[in-house]
Amino acid sequence: MSMKNVAWFKNQDNVSYCTADAFFANFGKEAGISNFREKVEDFVKAPTAEGITLIGTKRTSVRVFIPDLTFDEHIEMGEYPWVFVGAMYPAYCIYDL
Repeated sequence: MSMKNVAWFKNQDNVSYCTADAFFANFGKEAGISNFREKVEDFVKAPTAEGITLIGTKRTSVRVFIPDLTFDEHIEMGEYPWVFVGAMYPAYCIYDL
């Protein structure tokens, strides 16, 4: 599944909406990404349409992006940063960062 498949991200069954505190409390440790919250906060300060890929020590990589910059159309909550792990997992929308 490509990051350009906007229909997948529009499907509410594929998205988990999370507060920053709830999401970052465990996800960074589980993925082995040090300073995960700080890296996402830095990206939000200067976002790009391509997003960024963060690589963890546990054979994990995630894509951090802002859908309204990535896609040619607005999607619900697309102005917030999202974390994409892969099509087998939900995309995480971090709405209070």
